[in-house]
Amino acid sequence: MLSPNSPFYCSHCIACRLPSARCVCDQIEQVELPFIINICCHSNEWQRHDNTGQWAFLSSNDIHRIRWHRKPELIYPKFSATEFSATEFSTNSDEQAGHYLLFPSDDAANLKQVIFDATVDAHPIKALWIIDGTWQEAKKMLRQSPWLKALPKVSIQETEGEALESHFKLRKNQQGLCTFEAIQAAIKFQDPLTAQSLNTNFHLFQNTLLDLLR
Repeated sequence: MLSPNSPFYCSHCIACRLPSARCVCDQIEQVELPFIINICCHSNEWQRHDNTGQWAFLSSNDIHRIRWHRKPELIYPKFSATEFSATEFSTNSDEQAGHYLLFPSDDAANLKQVIFDATVDAHPIKALWIIDGTWQEAKKMLRQSPWLKALPKVSIQETEGEALESHFKLRKNQQGLCTFEAIQAAIKFQDPLTAQSLNTNFHLFQNTLLDLLR
């Protein structure tokens, strides 16, 4: 239970999750992305005020957010990025073409090469799926979701002069990039200006929260 002295013990904006008096919705830069982003969110993250997937969702109509469940029929809301159900998605290779899961693993292709290298035998990206949760939650979600496991994996790999450094300060023991930073890094390869706008939004949310928590 929140203490009455907490800055979060008050009415909140239903969108940005910040106290109504500090709502930043009218300051969010709206952007158009080069491909769809589908955020698959663990239930533990769905309502958190510091969930960066929600911040990203508010930044673009090209970003969709669904609440994961191990049973596809219980996923909320029913996702329809290309007008198909979760069950159909796991078996229809034609619909699946161009959909990739951003997940670091040994079998993941380099996202930058998939976008730019014509010699790579891969479909152009239509939608990039991102698992939103702790690493432990993400691994469990992937293990229990055949429709996610069916997606070809891509990863954002460090190159010389492009270190992947997280600037997410709101959670301790942050491993790697947070969800919003991963989206920004993925978009940056194809559209640096849009990625910069996403970065501005990220710091708008985080700085407001950090200010409230001081």
